[in-house]
Amino acid sequence: MCDNNQITKDLLKRFKKLRKTTVDFTNNLDAEDMVIQTNEFVSPTKWHLAHTTWFFENFILKKKRNYKIFCKSFNYLFNSYYKQVGTYNPKLQRGFISRPYLNDIFKYREYVDEKIIELLNKSNVDEDILFLVELGINHEQQHQELMIMDILNVFSSNPTLPNFLNKKTKLKKKVYSNVFWKKNIKTTLNFGANNNYFAYDNEYPRGTCDLLPFELSKNFVTNSEWQEFIDNDGYNRSEFWLSDGWEFIKKFNIGKPLYWIDEDHEFTLYGLEKMIKDKPVSNISFYEAYAFSKYKKKRLPSEFELELYLQSHKKSGNFMENNCFEPIAFDENELEQNAYGNLWSWTSSNYSPYPGYKPFQNKLSEYNQKFMCNQFVLKGGSFSTPKDHIRASYRNFYYPTDRWHFCGLRLANDLDL
Repeated sequence: MCDNNQITKDLLKRFKKLRKTTVDFTNNLDAEDMVIQTNEFVSPTKWHLAHTTWFFENFILKKKRNYKIFCKSFNYLFNSYYKQVGTYNPKLQRGFISRPYLNDIFKYREYVDEKIIELLNKSNVDEDILFLVELGINHEQQHQELMIMDILNVFSSNPTLPNFLNKKTKLKKKVYSNVFWKKNIKTTLNFGANNNYFAYDNEYPRGTCDLLPFELSKNFVTNSEWQEFIDNDGYNRSEFWLSDGWEFIKKFNIGKPLYWIDEDHEFTLYGLEKMIKDKPVSNISFYEAYAFSKYKKKRLPSEFELELYLQSHKKSGNFMENNCFEPIAFDENELEQNAYGNLWSWTSSNYSPYPGYKPFQNKLSEYNQKFMCNQFVLKGGSFSTPKDHIRASYRNFYYPTDRWHFCGLRLANDLDL
C-alpha cells in the first residue's frame, strides 16, 4: 500500500522545483521579450507564466472553500482552450495583453504557489487533489518546453538575431555512419501506459498490436543529409511529396528547415551559428519528413515501432537537465544510450484514440480528446523535455504543417520475414 504522506512530500518537493525552474527560464529575458507574439502558434512567455498558474488555481484551488481568487479577469485572459470553464481571450490576441504587468504575473505565481504548498502541507491530502497536482506539474513541464520553442521563434523574428543563451562549451564534431536497429521477426507489442505511474489519458488503455519485421535508424537525419536533399532539388520534385504537403510548401515558399538562414548558418537559442553538418536536422514539418523519407527510399516509423524501440532502451539522452539546448550528434558507440531526448521523432501515425479510450473526467476531458483529429504522433522527447516527463508510451502530437517544435526524424524500413 502506498504511503499517502510520502507521496505528498515528494509531490511538494517536485512542485517547488518545477515552479522555480519555470521562473529561472526568464532570467535571460527582459519584460519586452516576454510580451511578444510573433506567430499564431506562438504564445508570449508572460502568458505561459500566467496560464500554468491559472491551471493550478482553476482546477485545484477553486475547489477549496473560501478560496479567494487572485484576479477575476485572469480566468478570461489566461484560460487556453477550456470552453467548459468559460470564455477566453483568443489565442491570436495573447500578444495584446500588455496589462496586467509582468510583476503582477509573478505575484500571481507566488500567491498560487503559497496556496498549493499550504494545501500539500496538510496531512492525508485527498487522492483526487494529489492527481490534479501531478497533472498540473506535467502540464507545466509541457509549457516549459513550449516557452523555449516560443522564445526561439520570437528571437529569430528580431532583425538583430539576438541570442537567448550563451554557449558554455563548443560541441565536438562527431563522425559516424548510419546505424539501424533491427527487429527481424514479427513482434507483438504491448503498447500504452502502465498503471504504476502518471500518464495522460491518451496513453490508455493498454493494448497489443503485431509489428512486422522492420529496421529503424538509431541516428537522426543530419543537416548534411538534408542539404543533400536540397541540392538534389528535393523541394521541387513533386514525386516525393504528399499532395497536401506539396501545396503547403509552394503556398508558403518553403525550401529549407524553419531556422536555416542559408546552407552554412542556422539560428538557434545561442543566436546565429555556423551550421554543424553532422548535427540532427530540426524544425521540419511532417510533410518535409515524409518527403525526405521517400527521397531516401525509406519511410517514417509508426508510433508503435518507435514505442517498441524506446521500450528496448534505457531512458537516457539529451534532456533539459543537460542544459544543452540544441540537438547534438552521437558517436556510433553512444547511440544505444541515447534513444530518448534530443529531438521529437515524427511518426506516420495519426493522433487518434486507442480502442476503449476514456478521457479525463469533467472539464479536464478537453485536455487531449478534442485534439484527436488531423494531427500526427511524435515520440521520444527533446533537448527541452524534462527527463521525468517522458516515457515510451508518451504521445506528443502536432499538425503536419507545424515546424516550430523541436522535431526531427529517424528513418524506418521493412524487412523480409
